[in-house]
Amino acid sequence: MDNTNQISNLKSQISKMLENSVKELVNVDIEAQVVVSSDLSKGDLTTNIAMATFRNAKSQMSNIKLPMEFAEKIAENLKLDIGNLKFLDRVEVKAPGFINFWLSQPQIIKQVDRVLDEPKDVDLATNSSLIFEFGDPNPFKEPHIGHVRNFTLGEAICRLNETNGVKVLRASYQGDVGMHVAKAIWGMIKLGFDTVENSSLEKRAEFLGKAYSTGAQAFENDETAKKDISEINKKIYQKDPEIMKIWEMGRKWSLDHFENLYEKLGIKYDKYYFESQTAPVGREIVEKYVPGVFETDAGAIVFRGEKFGLHTRVFVNSEGHATYEAKDLALAVMKDKDFPDVDRSIIMTANEQVDYFKVLLSALKLVNPKIADKTSHLSFGFVNLKEGKMSSRKGNVVTAGWLFEETKNRLKKGFKEVSDDVLEQVSVGAVKWSMLKFSRESNISFSIEESVQIEGNSGPYIQYAYARTQSLLGKASKTHSEAKLHENLDQDLLALARLICQFETVINDAAENFSPNILSNYLFELAQNFNLFYEKKKIIGAEDEEQKLLMTKAVGKVLEKGLYLLGIQAPKKI
Repeated sequence: MDNTNQISNLKSQISKMLENSVKELVNVDIEAQVVVSSDLSKGDLTTNIAMATFRNAKSQMSNIKLPMEFAEKIAENLKLDIGNLKFLDRVEVKAPGFINFWLSQPQIIKQVDRVLDEPKDVDLATNSSLIFEFGDPNPFKEPHIGHVRNFTLGEAICRLNETNGVKVLRASYQGDVGMHVAKAIWGMIKLGFDTVENSSLEKRAEFLGKAYSTGAQAFENDETAKKDISEINKKIYQKDPEIMKIWEMGRKWSLDHFENLYEKLGIKYDKYYFESQTAPVGREIVEKYVPGVFETDAGAIVFRGEKFGLHTRVFVNSEGHATYEAKDLALAVMKDKDFPDVDRSIIMTANEQVDYFKVLLSALKLVNPKIADKTSHLSFGFVNLKEGKMSSRKGNVVTAGWLFEETKNRLKKGFKEVSDDVLEQVSVGAVKWSMLKFSRESNISFSIEESVQIEGNSGPYIQYAYARTQSLLGKASKTHSEAKLHENLDQDLLALARLICQFETVINDAAENFSPNILSNYLFELAQNFNLFYEKKKIIGAEDEEQKLLMTKAVGKVLEKGLYLLGIQAPKKI
């Protein structure tokens, strides 16, 4: 399936006809919005142009009192054009003023045939490029359930944009210096890091989590420990040999642990950045723009965000250390140096950092307008268990490792006969789907129990629907490799075919809006419809087995491709 979206082409043709039709009736310039219908009982494509232009129509046409009446006038004007178009079957007007378009069966079958064709490589030569920063776990801490959402959303967004013709570079920025590192190193010394040096990577990662929690709590409750931790922080920046040995060891444990997690999640980063690299660059940039962009205040260097309706933030503290702000400023410059030809640079973090990035991007606009113009921030909502908010500082964080292991253990009860490989695919898919079925901006309460259900809106449900398509194709009494869909499909097959027609547009919408939930919602609807079809109709051995198996094959291809774009594997047998 290539990257030419036929439905988009049809939408463009209809939009032009609508604009011409409206202009013939009223003096108004408008861009007609034609979208895929959310309710296939009301057509394949729909527009609200009559309602959008009704106020102008009412003022210019004395015989128009309601949007429905104007919609009917527009539709009547369209009839001559529509009669010459083979891709449309009919147009209907529905209250309160929608104009709905029904694709012809030949056009629907043409779309399904595109799905049945072998996929073609996307030509990236003339398309845009993007460096997408996501994930950003901090060494010396264990990645938690919030990171899992970040990873899952980020990889899905990257894959969606890639299939939409964008060249995507994946970047991760990791905090390997700062007070959290000093707290962890203090905890490592206190707990005895030598006791786990020869343990498994998982045990060492777990130890780091405990070390950080121990140091963080001591920093708050013990003045002596607080002074010791602050001294360790200074020694990290001064590259004290003894402290650096522990730093390098803990950092390596963390980064190796992260790589295992990336492999599990199907992520391969193109570039890693670290705070230890950005800190000196950030300080140099900030000092260069004093006075001007930044100003000194009680020994620190600050950015007065109030001038831009924002708030003041410190970029270099009174001890002369670059803060997160200065480091992020440096990061933007370093990315541009590494990838100068990239069109866009997007950073995705939790929505608590929205105001922070408004200040940062305002400062960047003054330091380097060119980089700022192509840099933007994308946010996502919090993830909590139903018990409430998590805190790695308090040590009650839900780690990524525990989450995947617990999900797998619960799935074992319902998937006793599957191989370990398939169980792994289903458990990872269950967690990912539970992150992706919600809108990116929403806060979610994660439920392991809901994520592992074989019925309902879950990863295993979609994976099982795909496995069912493959089982049916494997049971076919004969091969149908040369078969083609007929133009007179029965209503059940036609309903599936019309849903399949939406796939390419759904991908475009999900990619352009950085919203994987658009795709996950669509795949759930398709899986539901296919399962109902399977329960209602005999497929193997039916008189029209050939046609039903072709549609089954098309459904399977869409589910497989859709799951891939969400970063979820599709096992052929469950």
